[in-house]
Amino acid sequence: MRLTDHRKSYWKTAMGAALFVLVTCAAVVWLVVETQIAQRPWPRPGALVWGLGGLIFLCIEIASVLVLAGALVSLRRDSLETRGVPYVGRPREWHGGFVVGGLRALLRGLRALGGQRPGQLDLRAGELVEIRSRDEILATLDSKGELDCLPFMPEMEAWFGRSARVFRRVDKIFDWITSSGLRRMSDTVILEGLRCDGGYHSGCQADCPILWKEAWLRRASTKEKADDMQAAGSPTQIDLRQFTTRIDAETSETRFVCQLSRLPMASTPTPWTYPPNLLRELLSGNVRIGPFLAFIAIFAFNGVQRRIRGSRFPVLAHSKSQTTPHTVLDIQPGELVRIKTKHEIEQTLNSQFKNRGLWFDKEMTRFCGGQYKVLARVNRQIDERTGKMITIGTPCITLEGVTATGEYFEFAPLDERIYWREIWLERVETEGQRAAGPRKAC
Repeated sequence: MRLTDHRKSYWKTAMGAALFVLVTCAAVVWLVVETQIAQRPWPRPGALVWGLGGLIFLCIEIASVLVLAGALVSLRRDSLETRGVPYVGRPREWHGGFVVGGLRALLRGLRALGGQRPGQLDLRAGELVEIRSRDEILATLDSKGELDCLPFMPEMEAWFGRSARVFRRVDKIFDWITSSGLRRMSDTVILEGLRCDGGYHSGCQADCPILWKEAWLRRASTKEKADDMQAAGSPTQIDLRQFTTRIDAETSETRFVCQLSRLPMASTPTPWTYPPNLLRELLSGNVRIGPFLAFIAIFAFNGVQRRIRGSRFPVLAHSKSQTTPHTVLDIQPGELVRIKTKHEIEQTLNSQFKNRGLWFDKEMTRFCGGQYKVLARVNRQIDERTGKMITIGTPCITLEGVTATGEYFEFAPLDERIYWREIWLERVETEGQRAAGPRKAC
């Protein structure tokens, strides 16, 4: 494989980190041996200095190991991207076993002693829940049909009383709407397979995961009956469809309202550097230990690369032309396609890494070279910033099982569909299609 400039930078950092690991390891061993050889009673003069020195060398050792691991992971992934081999791996969630479940129940009980918010269940990935009845849920909503500024949409009514499994816990989101960065959410989960079909939002095709407040759910193992609060005159006849639109005060135009458009209001700012934001993803079951450590290692590696002005992972290139090419394949749902290699896709991007307005995100590089079935052609969806329904001039393609991992955004848990241009894909002919002969050009 040709050693490109960015791979040279990766290797230099890897070798430098490996040298640091060896030197600091030798220093720690020397300190331990030196203290054992000296047969002076404890505490000895200068013992604090020796201990502090050992701790410093140990911290440097750990940091060096992380940087080295990040460099090796980056080199491997970059090699796979160059060869057009996807590296999606196993699902990022982990559910734990009987012991983990018991430990979580114990910790949940201890936290309950300190008091809980109304409706708080402290759910984790993999737990089985039951969606409450219509009357129970409506009793939790305000006059706008919301709980903590998160709408309960009419598309969700189809699942009243049904059981489902928690897919991920939503403790934070990345705000694309107001660009305010990372934001904290509370008592919110995503359930497996439950996505918005846009039926009450003029057929929006975004296929977003639906967010569920824990107050709208109960654990499937409990025998809890309907809450008494609905008997106190709760508005059980409320029509949720009236909250799907609003009138713009300036233009008097009708705008759509959905959970995605309300996320900035349903969350609070939180700093990127706040460690619990990341640890919650591991402890909630949203992320397995392997991807979690890989993220930490790549983060440490990129931090060093930024300081020495080296190439950070992943690397994306683009063509020199600002006019991006376009191909019409008329790919339909159910067809099998192959995602082109990263290098092939880079030739279709402008300096903003876009093709006809669609951004090729670094999250998408892990899928390059893989084969997937087409899920849908997306022609219209709600613009979450303005609430307008927009028609997409060049249709976007979504693929089965291809959603954002959030690895480069601290594992933000929203399971969004990834959009692809047809020029980034190519058909894979099945045995039946080959036997039928070549397709006729339209």
